[in-house]
Amino acid sequence: MISNMVILCDTREQKNEHILSAFEKAGLQYQKKALKTGDYSFMIRACPELGFAYDTYFTDEIVIEKKNSLSELASNFASASDDGERIFKEFNRMINVERAYLVIESDSIDGIFEHKYRSEFNPDSFIRTLITWQARNYMHIYFCKKENTARMIYELCKNCLDAKILK
Repeated sequence: MISNMVILCDTREQKNEHILSAFEKAGLQYQKKALKTGDYSFMIRACPELGFAYDTYFTDEIVIEKKNSLSELASNFASASDDGERIFKEFNRMINVERAYLVIESDSIDGIFEHKYRSEFNPDSFIRTLITWQARNYMHIYFCKKENTARMIYELCKNCLDAKILK
């Protein structure tokens, strides 16, 4: 089953060469595809002997939104009114997804409280906005080192697949 799993990477995702390289190094299949929501999801290639008569997409079951840093996320939040609230529209599309994840690279939650990000966005507003969206979307938020992001994406997809197949 895992050998038929293909991680989907949104074609608009930038600065993800380290992730794609890690997928290749680990022998994981991936495909660049325009995703309606989020930066990563997965599919299972057609495998009739396993009950998948055609390619099966799990884009309604799992969405992974990745941010390169707290600075990027703070900038998205701070400029929401200037760019038509793009980040909030993205989060709104995640509401109906079973498993919504926000993966933030290279930082920790402490960075918000200690204002260790490049933005004038107030730390109190930042944490409150993040908590509000987390609660509203039942979104899980993970912080990880840049070198572990590909593994985190894989593990989240594999966990979703296991839950769907083993339920």
